[in-house]
Amino acid sequence: MNKEEFNKLNFLDKIDYINTRLRKGQTVIRIREDIGIGEKALQKEIKANGYKYSSKEKQYISTTETTTKSTTANISTIVVDSNTVVGSENTIVVPKQQQQILGYLENNFEILQEFIEKYKSTTKSTTKSTTNYISINLIDDKHLNPKPKSIRINEFVYQDWQQFCENKHYSKQDLISMALKEYMEKYK
Repeated sequence: MNKEEFNKLNFLDKIDYINTRLRKGQTVIRIREDIGIGEKALQKEIKANGYKYSSKEKQYISTTETTTKSTTANISTIVVDSNTVVGSENTIVVPKQQQQILGYLENNFEILQEFIEKYKSTTKSTTKSTTNYISINLIDDKHLNPKPKSIRINEFVYQDWQQFCENKHYSKQDLISMALKEYMEKYK
């Protein structure tokens, strides 16, 4: 293929042509020389269209490329550009903003999962018999500069308390305060 034929191709066909030759073991330099296109011109077009060279894959890939597998139909999808997702069976339009949102969610999935679990554990269930969640419902007293308090606790209860607190994501101060508050409300 010469430079004139190459320039008549749309960008995705150009990338496909280059990647096909790369898969055959040719180098980017050799491909450029055969086409008759300069390095800067090629790199400028590739970057402008949201692609980059992956030395790991030895291919040009989209900077927004993602691969997902459908659990129901086993369809692989690839983000081709900022607006289109091409699947082996379907074509789906995905706006760039949604791609960015999905990328953000993917990058922060573990943090979001932790927040959700923490939220679930602090939200009271409507049925008390099935709830194992702890809800901290205290008035913030930090502005009062609270002082440490000392109390004596049965040693066996304290050992069980220590074990209980190791498994929870709350401060002992909050848990003790909530336990006392609930006890007082129960026996008013």
